[in-house]
Amino acid sequence: MQKLILFLTLLFSLTIFSQQKTIEITEIKSGKTIEYKENQNIKIRTLDGKKHKGILKLVDSQTFLVGNETIKIDSLQSIKVNPKGINQIKNIVLYTGLAIVATGLILATAGNNAAFLALTIGTGVTIGAGIIEGINGYNSKRKWNFKIVEK
Repeated sequence: MQKLILFLTLLFSLTIFSQQKTIEITEIKSGKTIEYKENQNIKIRTLDGKKHKGILKLVDSQTFLVGNETIKIDSLQSIKVNPKGINQIKNIVLYTGLAIVATGLILATAGNNAAFLALTIGTGVTIGAGIIEGINGYNSKRKWNFKIVEK
């Protein structure tokens, strides 16, 4: 019994005192900080213009993995959280809007008077998908400093 209690105490103390790596970004003007932890779904842009989406894995104090790509912290242009729920909602709204626009085009070729109404509604719904995407904006290197820290 004592060995079991000792083992459980050791196990809990290892998890409590273990250090976790995070990408910490600090706003240049205000000093506000945001942390991106491992296993978060993120979307990034690098200085060479490439976009990467995937799960964040931190390798060491200078590099991290997004998907299968190894990226240096110095080459990071912008970063944002990419939650799956918002992506699914955005895709549903986008495809619904595009379907309504396509219906409006079909009605217009048939000479139906409801084509204008369908096109305007479909355009509004499609723009709504863009607004949903813009809610969770990128944190850019122009306003933020990036670094990998252990906590």
